[in-house]
Amino acid sequence: MITNDNLMQLPLIDDETLAELQDIMEDGFADLVNRFLDDLPVQLEYLRCAVQEKAADDIYRVAHKLKTSCGNLGAMRLTEWVQQLEQAGRLNTLNDVAEMLEETQAVAEQTMIMLRAQAH
Repeated sequence: MITNDNLMQLPLIDDETLAELQDIMEDGFADLVNRFLDDLPVQLEYLRCAVQEKAADDIYRVAHKLKTSCGNLGAMRLTEWVQQLEQAGRLNTLNDVAEMLEETQAVAEQTMIMLRAQAH
């Protein structure tokens, strides 16, 4: 099982994935990152509402979509935190989801700072 300590040891951003994406996207890279940065707070708010309502299906659905987006940008630590939420929603094990979301939001803030720097 992945522990919080293991998650915190993951890099925020996989530089290799991000560099590869930048090479492929060229001029569209900044736009892609900015769209992700604009969408991330929206998705986190959807998750917050789903967690508050203890809506396991919604937690799963939103987390699954967000996990894919995070993974595509090499946001390794955030991907893993979101995956934990996705699994909790899928298994309907919601006891710790509020705390998991709190950690996810903190990692998201750190990730956004790093991605903003990369996009400019």
